[in-house]
Amino acid sequence: MNFGDKVRYIREKFSLTTTQLAKLLNVTQSYVSHVENNRRQFGRDKIVVLAKELQIPVEFFLREDVDTLEQIRVSDGLEALFNDERYPNYFGVVDYAVKAGIRPEELEQAIEFIKNIRHKTR
Repeated sequence: MNFGDKVRYIREKFSLTTTQLAKLLNVTQSYVSHVENNRRQFGRDKIVVLAKELQIPVEFFLREDVDTLEQIRVSDGLEALFNDERYPNYFGVVDYAVKAGIRPEELEQAIEFIKNIRHKTR
């Protein structure tokens, strides 16, 4: 998704008209239209204002591998998990379960079973 498409995506996601977005950024409606049609681009200052006003990460506009806000949230969440030192062993176990054909429901049942046994032995 290119920059103009991202601006349009954000504008539509927040139910803004091009006129409302223009007013928010202190530019003309025509300028917003040119940006959305990839004939112009917002400067850094406008990107920062847009991100701040709509409370979205600036990186959404800068990363080429992201097309939706949800992708940023998911990738941020996954990055946090991968950086948490408690999780690497669990990822291996889940990978083993997937390769063994264990369904998520079965894994949940096994976890509940283990939790019940632990609770009874305490």
